[in-house]
Amino acid sequence: MKKIWLICFSLCLLGLGLTSVKAENITYQRINNTYYNLKVDGKTLSNHVTKFFLDGRLAYCIEPGKDITTSIYDSYPDWSKTSLDLETREYIEKLGYYGYEYPGHQTDKYYIATQELIWRAIKDVEITWTTAKNNGGNIINIEKEKEEILNLVQKHSITPSFTNEIISGYVGETIEIKDENNVLSSFGISEAQNHQITVKDNTLIITFSDNVTEDTISLKRKNYDTKTLLVYVKDNSQKLAALRISSPETLEFKIKSLEIPEEDTPEEEIVKVPSTNDNNVIKHFGIAKLYNYHASRFN
Repeated sequence: MKKIWLICFSLCLLGLGLTSVKAENITYQRINNTYYNLKVDGKTLSNHVTKFFLDGRLAYCIEPGKDITTSIYDSYPDWSKTSLDLETREYIEKLGYYGYEYPGHQTDKYYIATQELIWRAIKDVEITWTTAKNNGGNIINIEKEKEEILNLVQKHSITPSFTNEIISGYVGETIEIKDENNVLSSFGISEAQNHQITVKDNTLIITFSDNVTEDTISLKRKNYDTKTLLVYVKDNSQKLAALRISSPETLEFKIKSLEIPEEDTPEEEIVKVPSTNDNNVIKHFGIAKLYNYHASRFN
């Protein structure tokens, strides 16, 4: 019985290790003169806009219209405690990545633009932002901010033009390959085992090895920080998420050197032959053909 209990206890420990859980305290930062006016699930809501932080991480609401009823959350490094489908999860990760925390976006307008886009991706909502409660005061226009975020999200799907391609060249040769999509500067590349690769702006400069060989090169998108995805859950309270791209795509291309082909003796050469009309007429003849040509003219 003791042995069985130990096995069960060990399995429980292993189970706990599958998804890490950490308690986080929520803090608030109200944005002055900014209110949301939200229609969702038949309800109309309006209140101050508030930024939420858990252990210093900015977190967005991912359940439109649901209240926060706790001050302590459990954090998870994945989406396992939510019912969002894969496509929605991946999309709102990009919205969060390119939203308020993206370099140059640290304004209140970018914050509410990011939150609106996340809500709209998750559920059918109507929302306006105003300077007073219940649609009072002036409307806050965030169309420019939303457009900028969406443009960056769309650009995220663009990869260097030689992704999944094989770049070939003769041994010892140096070539330049331009990224026709003009995004190479947003990626880092892994070191080659055999060839020499440098990047200048959006151009690859490759010097092929003196041996016939092939390298697989990985492309990794450069990030503006090292933070990771965290999802915050507690009982029936509003779920929140500190958003980063949790599963970066695997991109690569190959570099392959080729043997220099042996130069064959050309069958034909450019030679000058006599002509009754023009002594400088150029004809193409091989050695044997040239001999036969002269023989036929002078015999």
